[in-house]
Amino acid sequence: MTRAAGDPDVALRRLVGDPAQLVHVERLVRDDGPGRGAPVLLVRNPRGLSFEVLLDRAMDVGWADAPGLPLAWRSARGPVASQRYEPQGTGWTRTFGGGLLSTCGLASTGMPSTVDGVHHPLHGRVGHIPAEHVRWGTVTLDGVPAVEIRGEVVEADLGAPPLRLRRRLLARTDRPELWIEDVVTNEGFAPAPHMFRHHLNLGYPLVRPGTVVSATATPVGTRDGGEAPTLPWTLDVAADGAGEETVLYCRPAPGPTATVTVSAPDGTRVEVEQETDGWPLLVLWRDPRPGTNVLGVEPSTSRDAGRARAEQDGEVRVLPPGGEVRYRTVVRVLA
Repeated sequence: MTRAAGDPDVALRRLVGDPAQLVHVERLVRDDGPGRGAPVLLVRNPRGLSFEVLLDRAMDVGWADAPGLPLAWRSARGPVASQRYEPQGTGWTRTFGGGLLSTCGLASTGMPSTVDGVHHPLHGRVGHIPAEHVRWGTVTLDGVPAVEIRGEVVEADLGAPPLRLRRRLLARTDRPELWIEDVVTNEGFAPAPHMFRHHLNLGYPLVRPGTVVSATATPVGTRDGGEAPTLPWTLDVAADGAGEETVLYCRPAPGPTATVTVSAPDGTRVEVEQETDGWPLLVLWRDPRPGTNVLGVEPSTSRDAGRARAEQDGEVRVLPPGGEVRYRTVVRVLA
């Protein structure tokens, strides 16, 4: 089909040597330190969110920024290649580099536990499995171009039903907004227990003393059983290294979505929206210790006690053969 001279794509193409000068995706390989050998997709998106996709870690999102705003928290460890994963116990924390998104699941999230002789490590194994069938391009969203990245991750064990995660990342090019759309399918011939979480990690300058966290959700408890902070929740940083983590469990208000709004003192605001059909719970994780200062916004299928306790509490989904469940989380910078 011949494209008319008035076609907006043709008009834009007349103004650039290569459309990639406006938004660009490049595949790179790290070549230094514990991250050496890890493949990365680097998305340069000047008007939207720019970010890196960690291809050896379930297509998680590492570094990310909006125009003028470093968005993702980064741990003192920094990037670590997936082959350095320590699967026993809480070894997950030793290769936790932070980043905007760390995926937890697919058979377990939360604390390590053992069920029927099978060890389920902290936050499960999927976040250290390399993605496959990765492809990317541009699509039209609300009449403007958007970067689309797709890929798949399979978590399998001999004799257990394989679970396949199909991930789609969609980044608008007209404003800072990232959609994370996942479909998890049981590709086996027996029912498959399933747990899942989007572990989103926000840091300075968004997260600082005076930052306010509000949500269309109701606090229902904490991990340690202590008194739950009320929402809105004003953050501070501990005066010394003696600060303690807070993990707050919240139930979304009735409706198709729930939203967390993080508002910095300078007026910068970030929203995290979760679809409640997939995510029945919101977990807020706060570590105020100096040199850490992180806020986790975590749409989740369960609390933090791990697979064994989740089975007792009825928080484990069981997918029938061929069954699937869909999840969507949206991150947007408002100002």
